[in-house]
Amino acid sequence: MKGYDRLRYYGSGKALPYTYFIGLAAFWFFGDLLAIQNFSFVAFGIMAALTIQAVWQNRVAGACLGVFTTAVSFVAFLAVLSEFSDFEVVNGSAIQLIAVGSILSLVGLAMGLMLTITNMQKLAIKV
Repeated sequence: MKGYDRLRYYGSGKALPYTYFIGLAAFWFFGDLLAIQNFSFVAFGIMAALTIQAVWQNRVAGACLGVFTTAVSFVAFLAVLSEFSDFEVVNGSAIQLIAVGSILSLVGLAMGLMLTITNMQKLAIKV
């Protein structure tokens, strides 16, 4: 029965944030590896750490990870807005930057909030 509970967990939305962030790290890792033939140890470490956290589900580490990813995603969104304001003429390249950058950072923000809320609920003291 324990295996069924784990399978049911991975089918739920609780694993979605980990999947999203592991996917981003994998895109970074394989993009560097295939495009410029560079082994990115940072991207590999992030993938490994997120995979370990997704499997073992430490509540404190999950909550800290959620807060960290929320903050990084918010700063990334502000960076996208800052880069967009540097364009003198709004052309296709500027629109593409604001669209893709905003989508990636705002989805990351939502996933970070999901991680934080889910793990904070696990940490809550039940009376």
